[in-house]
Amino acid sequence: MQISARNQINVTITEIEEGAVNSVLILETAQGLKLNASITNTSVKIMDLKIGEKVVCFFKASNVLIATGAMPSISARNKILGDIKEIKMGAVNDEIIMNVGNGDEITAIITNDAVKELGLMEGEKAIAIIKASEVMIAK
Repeated sequence: MQISARNQINVTITEIEEGAVNSVLILETAQGLKLNASITNTSVKIMDLKIGEKVVCFFKASNVLIATGAMPSISARNKILGDIKEIKMGAVNDEIIMNVGNGDEITAIITNDAVKELGLMEGEKAIAIIKASEVMIAK
């Protein structure tokens, strides 16, 4: 499978929290990074997803928000602290590549203005924020 989403991470499903319409999947990489994905119960059933199963979670770089400073109190389920590995500057948007531990990376696309306002620099700490509803699952 090839997809254009920049962020593709191999994970294991460690929990499935079923709600009335959606289920929240608790996911973990081999290195221990935890992520949440919110998908429909129908998708869980059609894909026959099970605890302990290895899947790929993916999300677009444009769906990743970047924050600096203290861990923000917001409703997004995925708040991941990392180090900025690289900033690729573009005409309007910049690509931020973050090392989030043990070789795992998250890529974000944000505006040049946001990079300047946040004072982002390679080697500095930042927080990648991804809503659980933006995380998709493939097997």
